[in-house]
Amino acid sequence: MVNAKAQRRFLICALSTVVIIYMLILVGGIVRATGAGMGCPDWPTCFGQWIPPTSEAQLPADYQTIYADRGYAETTFNLRKTWTEYLNRLLGVFTGFAIFLTLLFSNRYRQSDKPVFYLSLAAFILVGVQGWLGSRVVASNLHPGLITVHMLLAQVIVCLVIMACIRAYRHNIDRTAILGLPSVIYPLMWFAMIAGLAQLLLGTQVREAVDLMAKQSNYVNRHLWIDNLPIIFSIHKYLSIPVVVLNIWFAYRIRASQASALLSSLALLLIGLIVGTALMGMSMERLNLPMFAQPLHLWFASLILGVQFAIYLILRQGRSPADASDRRASPVAGKQDDTQIAQPG
Repeated sequence: MVNAKAQRRFLICALSTVVIIYMLILVGGIVRATGAGMGCPDWPTCFGQWIPPTSEAQLPADYQTIYADRGYAETTFNLRKTWTEYLNRLLGVFTGFAIFLTLLFSNRYRQSDKPVFYLSLAAFILVGVQGWLGSRVVASNLHPGLITVHMLLAQVIVCLVIMACIRAYRHNIDRTAILGLPSVIYPLMWFAMIAGLAQLLLGTQVREAVDLMAKQSNYVNRHLWIDNLPIIFSIHKYLSIPVVVLNIWFAYRIRASQASALLSSLALLLIGLIVGTALMGMSMERLNLPMFAQPLHLWFASLILGVQFAIYLILRQGRSPADASDRRASPVAGKQDDTQIAQPG
């Protein structure tokens, strides 16, 4: 069995990886909102250099012709966009290293708890796929469909790491309060997660419509964009109402059940993210799609999915009879409190 020190080391690394992935999702949203996606028109280099230029004078005089011949019309060096995209790529590489370390630390589970190792391995493999997909996004000149797949794959990767965390931590889950929750909460949570994912997909379609209008208007006259959005914007807006109500009900039931500190903290975080997402959505409609609100809206929605998924996994693990026997047999059972995963340091 994995000892307490090895478990703690894996959880710290895996949770840090989750944080890094969510930071990458935020930066990716900023790249898209600022139109910096083609700040580096080639991949993996940027304007043919591993460290991008800081001025147009550092590029060949005919660089625009060179990239036009490669299919990238109207390529113009922009310092802000180039370095925004470059920093996004650097964070992507850092994410790959973080998941590799998570995989290394999960190796201790290969004998006693293989799912932890294989979930970490799957996340590591998908990070490689994500890197390749990122290169295809650049090669396609930011094809909207590929951007959406790229974003969804990031959600899959972070969910795999979250699954590995909860699986490794399952011996320490307090089952007392969990068993008192109504069984209807589980199918309703699945419904809420599916609805949240649908909202995320609808949001990407709205985002694509906004991108199109931004290009057509040369990123000016933002006050006219909302009125010209397709009906999918209204669907996305009004579907959010039952999603908000359902998630607040979950959080209330969990906190009212006097569940563990970990579950109560996640429930409170879920409420905060729901409120934050709603505020960002309203600000986009009322303030004519301010640039700061778009990446934050996507980021909060991604975090909501992750928190929902973590809560669901903890509740399922806490109700599992098999895990009750594992808990008694585990050498780390009873030695840690739920607050340790929330405060790994």
